[in-house]
Amino acid sequence: MYQALYRVWRPKTFSDMVGQEAIVRTLRNQVNTGRIAHAYLFCGSRGTGKTSAARILTKAINCLRPRDGDPCGECESCKTIESGASFDVYEMDAASNSRVEEIRELLEKVDYPPQFGKYKVYIIDEVHMLSNAAFNALLKTLEEPPEYMVFILATTEPQKLPSTILSRCQRYDFGRYSEDQIAGHLSHVVTESGEEAEPEALNLIARAAEGGMRDALSILDMCMGGGQVITEEHVRAALGTADRAFLFSFADALARRDGGEALRLIERLMRGGRDVQVFLKDVSAHLRLLMAAMLCGPGEALPGAGGDNLRRYADQAKQFSQQRLLRVLDLSMRAEADTRWAASARSVLEVFALRACGQPDDRDYEALLERISELENRLHELEAHGVRVAAAPAEQAAPKKTAAPKPAPAADSPVPEGSKLPKDVWNDMLKLIKRTEPAIYGPLSQARYGGYQDGVYKALFAPGAEIFRNMLSSDKHRPKIEAALEQSGGAGAKFEAVSQVPQADPEAGKRQEQSMSSLIDMFGRDKVQIDD
Repeated sequence: MYQALYRVWRPKTFSDMVGQEAIVRTLRNQVNTGRIAHAYLFCGSRGTGKTSAARILTKAINCLRPRDGDPCGECESCKTIESGASFDVYEMDAASNSRVEEIRELLEKVDYPPQFGKYKVYIIDEVHMLSNAAFNALLKTLEEPPEYMVFILATTEPQKLPSTILSRCQRYDFGRYSEDQIAGHLSHVVTESGEEAEPEALNLIARAAEGGMRDALSILDMCMGGGQVITEEHVRAALGTADRAFLFSFADALARRDGGEALRLIERLMRGGRDVQVFLKDVSAHLRLLMAAMLCGPGEALPGAGGDNLRRYADQAKQFSQQRLLRVLDLSMRAEADTRWAASARSVLEVFALRACGQPDDRDYEALLERISELENRLHELEAHGVRVAAAPAEQAAPKKTAAPKPAPAADSPVPEGSKLPKDVWNDMLKLIKRTEPAIYGPLSQARYGGYQDGVYKALFAPGAEIFRNMLSSDKHRPKIEAALEQSGGAGAKFEAVSQVPQADPEAGKRQEQSMSSLIDMFGRDKVQIDD
């Protein structure tokens, strides 16, 4: 009779287990030394080996001839436990046996010593599903069990267990498997099964399993048995995901802000019967790889991508600025969550695509950073092609406004020959503050360079910006700015935030006299009182 791969490849000894090295080492030492605890708690997400480790530990502590902490698998005790015929081992699923009556019935057998092995073992899976009354019934036995009694509790949600239960157990946290561990184990399974698989296909399964070995083996089970090499296309068809070329095309449309092309690709996706939520998960994974390629460079290895794909990710990442890629990735993850509750998943996908292609809201601070980043990228591209972009002269770049005079920076005091100019030190400080102290950069960007006098750099704030001036003058923020100035200029420096003194308006008196004359003409001299 056929058995699923995850059952066939369930580990029989600690040596067969993949990963979880620290837990395996500790449990082996306990078996070797005979220091067996009366209660264990195995925590971790699904498919990380909790139940397998519990069964292996059960066989090991009852084995007649253990080998380096592993059960021999050949003695009568090992064979009896492996076949499920042992009266000394009870395995219960708390998800379907959560009532206090079922726990009491189980605990009634605790007083009877083991018939064949050295220990009587109770394995309770999904223990967090027990009711409060059931936990209370279990508590007394956990506190003072017979010397031959061992409890092994397994759960995916340890936070739901009462603290009185947690404090009486040795807790072991089973981590998720890495993609490399899963792919390596799948390669071994495929080879031992007499079949072949492309490395890209196994990497795709490893990513889809999200750290669970059982899920990975179940996906592999769907792809095996055809007598052909397991390819990435076979795996994508089994998972219902879009192929890599389609993801590159969709990301190209987002990069060009081509909403029409993005909608046409979505229509093609829906005609192919693909699942929207799965596709959005694939889009998020694709964008994360683009971000990794952008930050790590084309020479670095990316998870699940190799060969020519490394260059493709690096090339496509250049079409985005970092700020825009972050925004699109954030939109995709939000859309993925929204599809779980939306009546029309396709509408959620289309809205995501149009938002990703559209211009962000000008009032959004992140949108402003995105636009600045895109402009910087365009300037770098122009300079890379030999085009020099000259800055506009100050008198031409500044808009002519007469209503509100602009702050006037003071003249800089002379600096020693060979030292950096004060304005250059100021600009370098701004770049440093932007990277290290973004909370300070925002208010500081509201000021103008106010000059350098006797070791003091001044930031000049226009009238009405006193809140920023006071904030930067505080003992909390001023030392950080001074440290950045010292790092940028190579010498100690002081910082001072000042407000611009409004300039006198020579026409103010004349306008006031005209206003008074108009009032007198309208209401009469005896009706108007003028106070100094």
